[in-house]
Amino acid sequence: MKHTMLVAMSLFALAACSPEHSHAKEGGGGGHSHFTEIPATADGIWKLLGEQQTKLAAVVASNDLGEAHDHGYAIRDLVRALPGKVSAENKAKAEAAAVEVAKHATAIDKSSAAGAQKATQANVEKMVEAVTMLKTQLQAK
Repeated sequence: MKHTMLVAMSLFALAACSPEHSHAKEGGGGGHSHFTEIPATADGIWKLLGEQQTKLAAVVASNDLGEAHDHGYAIRDLVRALPGKVSAENKAKAEAAAVEVAKHATAIDKSSAAGAQKATQANVEKMVEAVTMLKTQLQAK
């Protein structure tokens, strides 16, 4: 019984963290920015990651915290898509980074909803650090 429950919980956790269950769409998009268009290539993902990070920094700097979670979750969705776009040797690094970035996206959502500008800024900095570290590890362009 315990083993069955453990397996079920593990499968649920895996499904919850998989890119298929994020708010990302391959080749689609539009509307609310929670629905992130995922480019077909890793280079395309990195390009959009840079754009989303710039937008996130701008809204937090202008204290427009209502928009911060949109960009944080877009970054999360883009990073979640990377494991399927990188080499097998880099897949584990990308998966680990996706978990880390998802934590930061949730923290950005919570702090921005609370109107905590300084906390949101700190969470954004942690997210940027995680994405930058992944980019370095993958030696991405």
